[in-house]
Amino acid sequence: MITILEGKESYQLNAKKRQLIQQSGAEGENVIVIDAGSRTGFSMEAVLNLCSTISLFGDRRVVLLSNPYFLKSGGGAAEKTSKSKKTSKKSPSELLEQYCLSPNPDTDLIFLCDGYTCDKRTKEYKILSSHAGRTVTIITFSNPSPWEMDQLIRKELDSRGFQLSADALEELKLRISDSATELYRTLDKMELYGESSFDRSAIAGFVSYNPEVNVWKLSDAFVKGDAGRTMETWYELREHASLDVYGILPTLTYRLKRLYCVRKCYEAGLSMEEIKSRTGQGFPDKDLDSCGGHSSGWFLHRLKELAEIDQGMKTGRLDGTNGLELFLLRNLKHG
Repeated sequence: MITILEGKESYQLNAKKRQLIQQSGAEGENVIVIDAGSRTGFSMEAVLNLCSTISLFGDRRVVLLSNPYFLKSGGGAAEKTSKSKKTSKKSPSELLEQYCLSPNPDTDLIFLCDGYTCDKRTKEYKILSSHAGRTVTIITFSNPSPWEMDQLIRKELDSRGFQLSADALEELKLRISDSATELYRTLDKMELYGESSFDRSAIAGFVSYNPEVNVWKLSDAFVKGDAGRTMETWYELREHASLDVYGILPTLTYRLKRLYCVRKCYEAGLSMEEIKSRTGQGFPDKDLDSCGGHSSGWFLHRLKELAEIDQGMKTGRLDGTNGLELFLLRNLKHG
């Protein structure tokens, strides 16, 4: 059996890898992991010879190619490492084609593309995919869309018997940042904790600090006029040594600009499909819900204020941290 495991959703991808190895019955020396991340030292011919030979340690063997460079965009073809040492007149792609036609039934060959999907233009992928459904299986693990993520969260929480308060659920969604992998890792940690009910502070302790996610959390609380949550997140960000105002300001500006564009298009009477086309935003309806009832004019004024802070920082006339904190307090006070 030949299998390609690909995609950005690493948790389930690696769970499937472990399942395939377990189902194969191969153990110890019969599970062979080969680093295929670079051209140096890699030989497709040697790999396929390994797959074709009989194991001395048992009936079943797994050969796993980790991070195969020749299936990545710009990775290049799987050429031989040394022209002088070649033992076959056939090219690596020809050898792969030959093996796909008649793979060794006692060997499982796995192409592990953890964190990316294969470049469908590569010669090797075209060969492998042409045998899909026969000797080759291709399994893609992608992150769910935002609405699918909501369904996945509810399903996983129910299946594991977890109860989250409303603010804890909101915190979980913000911190996992639409990553199914981060969701599963968090749920695993919650299971180890041995409790069934969790509040917001508990969730914050389970999920690793993510400065970029917290800037989005800051912007959402700010737009909604939630002074307590806004300032709590602001001080959280300030305490994080790796992120200062120079890291916060661009992301906050981007978020408000995105909401401004969606709101402006909506006020102009454009449909959701038209807004999606004009702005390039995949889910304008969710952005519109995040606008907190503010007009495009409100967002435009806030963007002008942020531009003034940025200019003041660049010219040395303004302390960015104080300037941004005053911006938050001033606009929260006056709504």
